[in-house]
Amino acid sequence: MTTQGDPRAARRGAAVRADGPAELVGPSHPEPHGRVDRGAGDRPAWRLILAGAIAAALAMISEARLGPRDPEVADPSSWWGILPSGQPADTARGVLAATAGLAVIGLCLSWLLLLARARRGTISPRAAGAAALAWAVPFAVGPPLFSRDVYAYAAQGELARHGLDPATHGINSLLSREAGGGLFIAAVDPRWRDTHAPYGGLGVGVERACAALGDLLGTGAAGTVAALRVVALISTVLLVALALRLPGGPRRADQGGRSGRCRSGRTVAIVLALLAANPFVIIHLVGGAHLDALAAALLVAALVIDRGRGTGRAPSWALGATAVAFACLAGSVKATAFLGAGWLVFVHVRDAWHSGPAAATGRPGRRAATIGTALAADTVAAALALLAGMAAGGFGPTWIGALATSGKLETGIAPASVFATLVDLAPRIVGLEWPGDSDAVLGATRALVLAVVGLTVAWLALRTWPARATARPAAQATRPLTPDAVRPTGPEPGRRDDLVVVGFGGMALVLGSPVVYPWYLALSVPFLAALVALAPSPPGRQTRAAVGLIAVTSVWLCLATLSPLAATWRLLGRADPLLGAALVVVSAAVVSAATVPAVRRRTTVRRRTIPAPRPEARTRPR
Repeated sequence: MTTQGDPRAARRGAAVRADGPAELVGPSHPEPHGRVDRGAGDRPAWRLILAGAIAAALAMISEARLGPRDPEVADPSSWWGILPSGQPADTARGVLAATAGLAVIGLCLSWLLLLARARRGTISPRAAGAAALAWAVPFAVGPPLFSRDVYAYAAQGELARHGLDPATHGINSLLSREAGGGLFIAAVDPRWRDTHAPYGGLGVGVERACAALGDLLGTGAAGTVAALRVVALISTVLLVALALRLPGGPRRADQGGRSGRCRSGRTVAIVLALLAANPFVIIHLVGGAHLDALAAALLVAALVIDRGRGTGRAPSWALGATAVAFACLAGSVKATAFLGAGWLVFVHVRDAWHSGPAAATGRPGRRAATIGTALAADTVAAALALLAGMAAGGFGPTWIGALATSGKLETGIAPASVFATLVDLAPRIVGLEWPGDSDAVLGATRALVLAVVGLTVAWLALRTWPARATARPAAQATRPLTPDAVRPTGPEPGRRDDLVVVGFGGMALVLGSPVVYPWYLALSVPFLAALVALAPSPPGRQTRAAVGLIAVTSVWLCLATLSPLAATWRLLGRADPLLGAALVVVSAAVVSAATVPAVRRRTTVRRRTIPAPRPEARTRPR
């Protein structure tokens, strides 16, 4: 029997070419019922999951035993005995720092291999979800690591509980309130004890609620941090669950008249691999308990709600206004989430311009009325959401002025900071100097980079306007006008412009900021992950760019937050050279053990070929 008539060969994804033998490849398109090609490459998935889980556990334990990086900082609790009671010796710090670094590298490598399998369609959604869960458990039960921002959240919540606005008061103000405030202050990095919090009303409200819970239970700073960890865990779970709805896109009518969502097992596996199993999500959103997880969950919910416009369940303007409200709530946690709110208002105006009676009859008055309805609904929703956020925090919009705090900071790994340094050093190569000082050069370069970011976001949004104009069929103009025609319709089926603008625009905003941390990726990676999952096979340039951005930035920023290896180098300098050689050999063995089997399996799959039948030899299957 030929390959054409063999259903088993079709299920294995065998591609038959007329010009020669074919290769065994995964399915070129997602399967409609969520099935994933289960070839030879999917059998040892548990080894990859186990390797990542071991790396995650080692990273958590090693980083936790290192203790605070600043000797002036003290943890409010031992976190079930995981955190040390004092600073470890220099020798122990060298070993622990090296172990934590190698473990994070191993976790990132395991994730890259998982991502490669998900894109090839050789891993099931259950395996991808199991990997994310197994890798996240050590960081979920362990103490906050690689960042002490959650201790600053706790102290800001304690400030708000005492009626002090974190946007106008530093954490040191707790010293004048009660004796227990010293525990909150001692846990915060000294750099942030006098700075003002740039978080919106809803963010402060969450911090205050956690501080109130810690005070009610009598656990103080430790209980507040634990409550914030629970908030981060719930927010991360909601973020992943909502992100899985984005690739489903707008609902479509099936042959039976019912509506359904286009989502396959390969699509789910890609989203889980790109987002849920991502090291920055596991290490920093789960382990670090950052509020960015809450902001990202609210922003993803906004886009999910907005994609329901035009389904007939509710008026389009009502769903659009609800989406804007959720986006503004996300912005009241992290200001960068207002990018999503701006996009939603823009897309509602765009859809109102290209739909309704104005588009059908060409009457400017009707078009202006439709646009005015959409803008009025969005404005009211945004105002109510911002008022609700301020009510939750208990203070006015004072956090807007505190946003300048971030503008005074910088991280050396930020592309904007690197660019500013290069601009500052360029004239010195030829013996010249800039007219102003280094701060003036830094300010000018920051303004230039932010202008480029703004132009990039505007270009991404404006290029969707003419595409929307041609998306409507010409026959729509002949349809009779109905009362529903005055409402802007929802997004076109199959369109991904919201994912492109918020995903790539959010990534440009992250990379263009003078301060870059891994948890900042939470407001862009979910949308890029959904964009990759929706892409057809073979992937295009946009899909490859999205995957490359997620992979490079996630690994690069996670490695940038590792503990300094100064103690490790001192330890190696005092030890026998054989110790350094042994460390190199062990590292090479770990990398080889993770990569060689994958390369070998891929080569084996490629070598398995099926001879193509000759055209004259084909027969009908009996």
